[in-house]
Amino acid sequence: MQSKRIILRILRLTYTISLIFTFPLSPFTSQAQYTVTHLEKPINTTGSETGAFRLGDTVLVYSSMEHDAGKNSQFDVGGPLMKVYQARIARNGRFGKPHPDRWGLNSKRDHTGNIAFDPWTLDIFFTRGDVESLNCEIYFAKHKKRRGWDAPVKLKGPVNLPGYTSTHPAVARLADSTVILYFVSNRPEGLGGMDIWYTLVKNGYSQECVNLGPMVNSSADEITPFYDQHNGVLYFSSNRPGGLGEHDIYCSVGQRNSWQQPESACQCLNSPENDLYFTITHHDSTTGRPLRGFLASNRADSYYLTDSSCCNDLYQWSVDTMEREKWKAERDSTDTLATDTPALNPQLLSPNSFMFPLFLYFHNDEPDPQSRAATTATSYTQCQHHYASLRNEYISHQHNAADSTMMALFFDTCVVGNYNQVEALFDYIESLLDEEHSVTITIAGFASPVYKEDYNLNLSHRRIASFINMVRAWRGGIFEEALDKGHLILEQKPHGAVGSADKPTQAVEPTTESRSTDPVYGLPAAMARRIEILGCEVK
Repeated sequence: MQSKRIILRILRLTYTISLIFTFPLSPFTSQAQYTVTHLEKPINTTGSETGAFRLGDTVLVYSSMEHDAGKNSQFDVGGPLMKVYQARIARNGRFGKPHPDRWGLNSKRDHTGNIAFDPWTLDIFFTRGDVESLNCEIYFAKHKKRRGWDAPVKLKGPVNLPGYTSTHPAVARLADSTVILYFVSNRPEGLGGMDIWYTLVKNGYSQECVNLGPMVNSSADEITPFYDQHNGVLYFSSNRPGGLGEHDIYCSVGQRNSWQQPESACQCLNSPENDLYFTITHHDSTTGRPLRGFLASNRADSYYLTDSSCCNDLYQWSVDTMEREKWKAERDSTDTLATDTPALNPQLLSPNSFMFPLFLYFHNDEPDPQSRAATTATSYTQCQHHYASLRNEYISHQHNAADSTMMALFFDTCVVGNYNQVEALFDYIESLLDEEHSVTITIAGFASPVYKEDYNLNLSHRRIASFINMVRAWRGGIFEEALDKGHLILEQKPHGAVGSADKPTQAVEPTTESRSTDPVYGLPAAMARRIEILGCEVK
């Protein structure tokens, strides 16, 4: 019981620390004032327009489907196809005449829409939908070095599951530059209806698909995600109970499958009808708050022929001038008090202000299960992403509700939260190296005592090696030169056995400290499988 009390104390401390570094929720949840403007013809038609965003300052990109008065539904077989359109944006902000895209994305037999650009590479992700089954799949078009895009191909890997829909892609980036693709699917193991999932993408291949979990998803439909990379906020639409209309816009702070409680966007953005496809195109340069963007809705002033419920139109939202003046006043006030208020952003703190030792955790016997090698080609980033995806599996193995709550807290604050603190630490180390300091990071590695000593020691080495691999690959190799020249030193201290339950083929006796249905999934074992960043010395 004493050990369990210590574990609880560590978890509570970690949770408190994580709250300090959590972004506030989106300003859209406040009573700020925003203007929502209906785009005029010919952008909007009596058909349906969705998914608008700006490509740079000169091109509007969106999806459109013409209205067919001879069909009961726009999606009847033989009806018009949804296509991607683009229109020039003049200096005065007016839109030119739209035309189908000239990039080769549209199909002659399938619906095409839901465009998502990777702003770092200009690669395109989009959806194609079968006109008969209406099942959708996500496609990918790689941007050419000079101009244009390669011919689109279906995104490889598990993201497109036969017999189910995968749609509404949204592109974001992890701190190490890995592409994370949020998308919508009705695949098995969801929480009901359409859920939002994520997958990591590399070279046109998707990896394991992970449900964002019950903090974001519900038994209703969650659709049209958009991730604001600038502020770390996910926007999506849902028809869950309690909204203002049919589908309302919600937002949640977080990343991957670690999220704060979603909140509804303010009533000035939502309406009694469907409000979908929320995007942000501009941020305030000083506060980082969203300034302008688009959404789609079938609210009262949308264009239609006979039935408004059939057809969404595009709307542009923007912050009122008085609201921007208020933000400026708040910023000026904050600047005045800056000398009296300590900064909470970990990127601005000295290394001694980080919480050392900083623990980074591993799933059972990872990396490279059952290997006897002392090194690995696997990055800790890969290990952490896989471990974070097992959150629900670990919770399902717990003995009771209290243990399940502790395990959820462990994943949210330790497995995910500690990784986020490492990201902040790396940002600070980068700034130190830019100032020509030398930095030494000391890393200790641990394994369990249930197998042979040499195996445990090699496993400890592999875990440290995975961290070194992550450092070398970070953001395309920004630390490579410093490592090679000795300006960044990674001091290794493999310790071998400590804790419990690392070898899957080795039986482990349950203890009173671990009431999991499988000791491998117990909290003591989970907390024992780790490396520790012991400190950061700066010269």
